[in-house]
Amino acid sequence: MIILIISALIPALLLLVVFRFANKRRKPAIFGVYQLQNKNYYFKFVLVYIFLRIRQLVSHLKRLLEIELGRSADGIVHVQRQDAVLEQKYYLNDHALAVDAIYFNGMSKEGDAIICGVARRPGNVCDAFLYLKIKGEELLLSPNLPDTYLKQKTIEEGEYSVEGIELKNFVPMRTWELKFNGEMKPRNETEKRADVQMTLTWSAQWAPFNYDKQISPRCLASSMAREPWSRDYFNLLKRLHQTHYEQMGSIKGTVSINGNEHILDVPCVRDHTFGRFRDWRTFHRYVYHFIFLENGDCAAVGNVCQPAVLSNLTIGYYCRQSDQKVFPIDSCDFQLYQHGEDQILPKDYGFVFEAGWELFAVRVKVDDEETFYIGKDREAKFYERWSTVEVNGVKGWACVEWQYNNVQAKNVTKNVE
Repeated sequence: MIILIISALIPALLLLVVFRFANKRRKPAIFGVYQLQNKNYYFKFVLVYIFLRIRQLVSHLKRLLEIELGRSADGIVHVQRQDAVLEQKYYLNDHALAVDAIYFNGMSKEGDAIICGVARRPGNVCDAFLYLKIKGEELLLSPNLPDTYLKQKTIEEGEYSVEGIELKNFVPMRTWELKFNGEMKPRNETEKRADVQMTLTWSAQWAPFNYDKQISPRCLASSMAREPWSRDYFNLLKRLHQTHYEQMGSIKGTVSINGNEHILDVPCVRDHTFGRFRDWRTFHRYVYHFIFLENGDCAAVGNVCQPAVLSNLTIGYYCRQSDQKVFPIDSCDFQLYQHGEDQILPKDYGFVFEAGWELFAVRVKVDDEETFYIGKDREAKFYERWSTVEVNGVKGWACVEWQYNNVQAKNVTKNVE
């Protein structure tokens, strides 16, 4: 009798579960921006995760095959041909919002720091800036800051060069040169000018991390699975795609400030971003930590919100000195909506991330910060925050970049052409 009752109840219970699942309402996004896990989340997660894993495996096998067949080097210190191609200048063509950007960010335990970026845009304009901090000296800024929109001279066109800043690649994925010759302004005396000349060489110490091929499938699958899917969604995801890779290393050289020479030697990350479409108005905000530790390890970890396609994307990687391995960040509990959503930025905070099957507890204490804007109409606002950190008890230092959308009451999806 009991068996008959149970056998009769099972189909009814299953029907009830299916009915409730089919009619389950979608959870509203936090602040109307950050999507949450909804009823189809796990199915979508598994689907995307398997696809990304297969794609990474195919890419890895192709790379190994090229090595075995002797086709992997380009003749310059055994740099992979694929990597050498990535280092070439991107042809902006006639795409109105195309971008080709090089960026350096480094700092040392002693307090020396440099941040430099040159983003080539169509029409021979650049978004460019330079920050320089030498121990014992005032923080120096390129004269145009806090604005970065600059017009190139004829001799600078087609190069990563504008207003005295000059970036050149010597060996793909190995060495770059950063030069500056001109005036900079002290932060607290912006009417004054300092005569600055520098010649710096950035050298790679780790393998490059290409987000197209090495981003954690777990993080990307989790982010995509939260979003409402449609044909338009995937078309937009493709249209907003940019190639972005980063590489940890060090930057060294001499800096002359008003005739006084200084030696700069700091750990430094370099990145390269290029693509047909970069509109800062499509980004709601991001926070990105560049961390350098006393034991030689370094990391980049953060979270990006681009509401039209990926409103909760954890990004980053961890470089382990002991075996020179680079691991993608697989998870991180740093949530953008919990930190500075109203632009009141925390100065002492922490989070935990996972990489290489190991957990890392991070504490960040902000020591100094500066702001600037990108875009002709100041579409994006950035905070550069120099900080001291501690990761699993190991002391270190970091520069943390906080980006905010600076265009009020704009629907980001309407800005996509």
